[in-house]
Amino acid sequence: MKESYDKQISFPKINSIGIEIILEYIYTGFIKEESLTKDNMIEIFYAADYFQLSDLKDFVVKTFKNTLKKNS
Repeated sequence: MKESYDKQISFPKINSIGIEIILEYIYTGFIKEESLTKDNMIEIFYAADYFQLSDLKDFVVKTFKNTLKKNS
């Protein structure tokens, strides 16, 4: 595996903000709703799906729905 000698793992579809939020969730078990913005919500959902974090996916969907309700 490339990672064994490169000492680096690449996630091309997830930027550094996305990884930061995922790590926050993994370490603490939650993220602040303010961490999710309209700009990163889809990326966080994709990352949560990629890492099989179903509770985080559910949280993103709930936050997205609440955002839609506030804006309508």
